[in-house]
Amino acid sequence: MKKVVILLLMCLSASVFAQKTEKDLKYYYYYANQDKDFNAYLEARKLFDAKKFDFKLPASKEAVAELAANATKIFRNEKSYADFLTRYGMVNSGEYAELFYTQMGALKTFIKKNPEFYNLTAKERQSVIDKWYFSDIASQ
Repeated sequence: MKKVVILLLMCLSASVFAQKTEKDLKYYYYYANQDKDFNAYLEARKLFDAKKFDFKLPASKEAVAELAANATKIFRNEKSYADFLTRYGMVNSGEYAELFYTQMGALKTFIKKNPEFYNLTAKERQSVIDKWYFSDIASQ
């Protein structure tokens, strides 16, 4: 009987340690910097933000009209976006599209591995991203 009780206690203690951490706003607000995919997104976004002023996006009425009409086709992938930008005279459109899609791909990877993040409201998600984007704390 003593062995059964010890075995039962061992199983219960193992199940307590094996429980998954609930990923909510508090979790992401304090521990998101420990996720390598989240850090990859932040690095890609910082690189994009640093270099985005080196480019001049097309602002013609035709470009805006085509973008409004065919947004899903244009933003389908990096190549289609670069082709659209080149068509309207943007210099280095391939580099801009690569920077843009690198950050978006990193964010998609993070969300795919952490679907709970998408359960937060848009304001909460942006708050978490901004907190770590503007933080000087290095990942551990």
